[in-house]
Amino acid sequence: MKIDFGVRLPNSGPLASLEAMTQVAQEAEALGYNSAWVHDHIAWTREIHKTHVSSGSSDALNERQEPTFYESITTLGYLAARVEKIRLGLACLVLPLRNPIYAAKQLANLDVLSNGRLDIGIGIGSPATLGSREYEIFGIETKGRGKRADEYIEAIKTIWTTDVSSYQGTYVSFNGAEIYPKPLQKPHPPIWVGGWTKPAAKRTALHGDIWLPAWLTPTESREGFGEVQLMAKEAGRDDTKLQLGAEVYVSLSKDPGEAKRTAADTLGGSRGTFERDLTYEGLQTRSLIGSVEEVRKQAEAYVNAGVTHFETKFIYSSIPSYLEMMKLFRDEVASSFM
Repeated sequence: MKIDFGVRLPNSGPLASLEAMTQVAQEAEALGYNSAWVHDHIAWTREIHKTHVSSGSSDALNERQEPTFYESITTLGYLAARVEKIRLGLACLVLPLRNPIYAAKQLANLDVLSNGRLDIGIGIGSPATLGSREYEIFGIETKGRGKRADEYIEAIKTIWTTDVSSYQGTYVSFNGAEIYPKPLQKPHPPIWVGGWTKPAAKRTALHGDIWLPAWLTPTESREGFGEVQLMAKEAGRDDTKLQLGAEVYVSLSKDPGEAKRTAADTLGGSRGTFERDLTYEGLQTRSLIGSVEEVRKQAEAYVNAGVTHFETKFIYSSIPSYLEMMKLFRDEVASSFM
């Protein structure tokens, strides 16, 4: 079975820049990675910038940095013209903060601009979202955000798949909307559902194509995906078409001690803003950290659990070190499965 590997681009974090994102995306394409991903937040505070590093490493932080976070959809529109073959992913759009009618239009347009290379991850946010006060800034209550996300997915799919679109819900309603272009991918781009929780698993079963949890061990991933498939089957969906992904941090070096030190500093400093409250040891067992041999073994455990898609979040102190680690990972780890 072919296993896909994608890389997280630095659209946020201490090394975020247009040049860095372009360089990493182009190098990922040249190395044969399957996809390049951005993540999504609108508001981002200086405190969260320092305590939630999912692109780069804590080593690259300094007091002069602004909490720059490049907007996900428009950034992918730019990158669609800078890379030719690699798929472009969004993991994950904080969907309750987006107008679903406008989001449907933007995402369909992006799928056309990228020639059908778009992967759409959706979620409802994490402690970092709450720490940045995004829901408060948008005037949206956090209570009910899961139900709001479910409705928004349904409404967006309706717009994508019908000529004259109507939808009636608690959080969004519209009648007779003619919105074009439709997505190039049919019936629509793959919907990845982020989150490790039971509601996220249920959201995948009812609305998603690929489950993309973070912070699950291989065993937890296998067991959770079994529940997703069962719920999908009970809902009348073809559970055999669902797929399992894994969003994982990667810290890889020929010096395993250095890889583990960098990971410990970065993950330890970000612990309070992750989806799950785990010790560093718990985080380490849910990541790909160490020597080539250790990381290959960890990746193999996820593959044996049924994972067919990896969205990797490398831990790196500079863009040159990122490019070097990407090549090492491709040569020594991913090539065993691709």
